[in-house]
Amino acid sequence: MPEVTVRDSPKGGLGLFTCAELAEGEVVRDFVLGREVTRDEPLRPELGELPEHCPLIDGRFYRVGPPERHLNHCCDPNCYLRFGPERIAVVARRGIAANAELTLDYLINNAGGDSWPCHCGAVRCRGETGRSFFTLPPEIQREYRPLLAAWFVQRYQRELSDLWGRADG
Repeated sequence: MPEVTVRDSPKGGLGLFTCAELAEGEVVRDFVLGREVTRDEPLRPELGELPEHCPLIDGRFYRVGPPERHLNHCCDPNCYLRFGPERIAVVARRGIAANAELTLDYLINNAGGDSWPCHCGAVRCRGETGRSFFTLPPEIQREYRPLLAAWFVQRYQRELSDLWGRADG
């Protein structure tokens, strides 16, 4: 897998950057989940565990450690998470130049959560991360449709059927 590095991001804080050029569809790295965050095993802020480092996956929150926790949001991301039976992979959505920051749209596979101001710099920046896949503009929902995880499609089958029926019909 290509080498990555964590360094200061122009978006603020730290970001994850590729050290090599990446091709569309290339697996950048495995996305390693840490422990599940529960009432009995809450986040430990004193150890740097923050809510934004905890993706919601199939109804459960997980802590993500470095370097994956430094994948920043972008409203036109160059990567996405591909959920397979054995692993979650970070995959390039398009060709990516060496030394570019790797980004995800936090709303892919997300049906609700917090939103905060976005300064990603993308031409189509929404101005905020947003709260849900279902609040994205219809053209972006259609673009992201093939990137949705099977668990997300199954869990929100009715909502997606209604949405896709309107969008495709």
